[in-house]
Amino acid sequence: RTSRGTKMASIETCAQLYFPSGSYFAPDPAAIFDKPCLKFAVSKVLGYSIVAGSALVKLPQVVKIARAGNVDGMSATSIILELTSTVSSTMYMAPLGYAFSTWGENIFLLIQNALVFALFCHYTRGLGATFLLGTAAFTFMGYVLGFRLLPDIDVPAGVCSGIGLSRCRITCADVAGTLPLVLSLGSRLPQIAQNARQGHTGQLAFATYLLNTLGGFARIFTTLQEVDDPLSLLQVILNVLQNTVLLGQIIMYGGPKSAPDKAKQAKNL
Repeated sequence: RTSRGTKMASIETCAQLYFPSGSYFAPDPAAIFDKPCLKFAVSKVLGYSIVAGSALVKLPQVVKIARAGNVDGMSATSIILELTSTVSSTMYMAPLGYAFSTWGENIFLLIQNALVFALFCHYTRGLGATFLLGTAAFTFMGYVLGFRLLPDIDVPAGVCSGIGLSRCRITCADVAGTLPLVLSLGSRLPQIAQNARQGHTGQLAFATYLLNTLGGFARIFTTLQEVDDPLSLLQVILNVLQNTVLLGQIIMYGGPKSAPDKAKQAKNL
């Protein structure tokens, strides 16, 4: 698989419709509300807005960790899985030729998630080896998935028919498409569970998760309009659901407990 078509009108078609004279200073007013091209325009504006906003979406989280000088209440498992998810998602969508506006935020999130991971390793001290191993693993995984280097796997015909597979060969592209979905499903669950267990959300930044949630809803729209790929849509929906839960926990629980609060909580238990 190299490239996939979109579900929408093309930019060339809409440009001809909106500007029949060929001049961008003389649009056709009657064509402005053409439904397919209006959806196309809205989707493109939202898509590039998401990409632009993603360059700063994790900044509140980074600043909060740096100011606090700790990563109290943050789940190492969630941080690692979220970073892995952005690597695999980028390496899945980029080679397929999807429009940059439908997945470009993953590049900026990858950089910022790597920074959060580095800060986590720094403030927990003693995780230097984990940081080095993690960096090597993420780089290797990105290289393998990006260049589709995994060999195809032939599933025995008996197994295929038994579990209802439509074909008996699993390709690297199949793995690249399924991995982001699996990682998205599990990337934030450890943090959600940890928040519920500890009764607070630690150093999680409200602004980051608010922006993630709002951007996620917009990304659902752009994915429905531009990307003919159920796996990508399901991944976005899962991310939105989990970010919404985390946002609700931040509102409900608040930040890290102070020492007296922790003592009082322990006494009540």
